[in-house]
Parts: sequence; C-alpha cells; structure tokens
Amino acid sequence: MKKHPENANEALVDHLTRQQSSLFHYILSLVPDPVSAQDILQETNLVLWRKAAEYDSALPFMPWACRIALYQVKAHRRDQARDLHVFDDEVLDQLAAEPPEAHIGRPLEQGLRDCLERLSSKQRELIIARYQPGVSVESLALASKLSPNALSQALFRIRRALADCLERQQQTS
Repeated sequence: MKKHPENANEALVDHLTRQQSSLFHYILSLVPDPVSAQDILQETNLVLWRKAAEYDSALPFMPWACRIALYQVKAHRRDQARDLHVFDDEVLDQLAAEPPEAHIGRPLEQGLRDCLERLSSKQRELIIARYQPGVSVESLALASKLSPNALSQALFRIRRALADCLERQQQTS
C-alpha cells in the first residue's frame, strides 16, 4: 500500500523522484550535451526545492517543473555566452571581409555534411526538422507520431551519432 505524502516537502520529493527522468529528458531536448543537461537538472532541483512553497499541489507538477527548468536552461546559455571568446572588432572585420564562399566547405561544416549523409533518411529528416525556426519538440513529436520523450531520446541518439562521426573524422585527419 502506497503511503501518501504527509506534507508539502514530502510531496515535492515524491514528485521530484518520480519525474527526474522526464525532467532530465526535457532539459536534454533543449541542451543536447548530457553533462550540461545533468548540471542544469541539479540546478533545477535546487530551485524547485527553494520554491516548494509556491507550488500549487492542485496543479500538475511537470509543467511547473519544466517552466523552472526552462529558466535554468536560459541561465546556463547566458552563462555560456559570457564564457565564449569575444573577437575584437578588427578580427570581426577580417572575418566579415571574406567572401561568403570562403565559409562554405570548411572542415567542420563539410564533416557535418558528410556525417548527416551517413544517417538514415528518417534520422536526417528528423534532426533537420528539429532545427527549423519555430519547431518545438512537442510539435515535431506530434507530427512524427511519437511521444515528446521518445522524440527527445531519438534526437539525443542522432546527435550522439553525429558527434561520434565527427570525432572519428577528426582522428583520421
């Protein structure tokens, strides 16, 4: 017989433990790096714990948790953007002066094209569709007749295959 949580903290812990996998997959659908996604999940758990008193137990847990996770993803991206190397204006001017053709066929881009070609047509269509403007995991899942979790998992596997392919190419060059 399942024991019902006695207080709000117990209820939150119960929700968190049952929904960790779903919450992780949601974050992973937004941040394809599993290590970063795991870090974001931990930050999300902390924020959820801190905001436990704000949770209305009459409402579903996952939409609330996913909204907080989305804020954590945005904070992570903002923090990453701060860490990126920033080119000075002179370097940017030099890069901008190159004709557009100079950017086509660079090794990484060409490698990615080659790796995309090695995917099955269904995998290639799925990963390309995911990165079209305005396409969400939910809308793509609906169109693909998959659950959002199944689609996120498929996208994760495709990204992993692409990363492995690029890594193999880098080792052979």
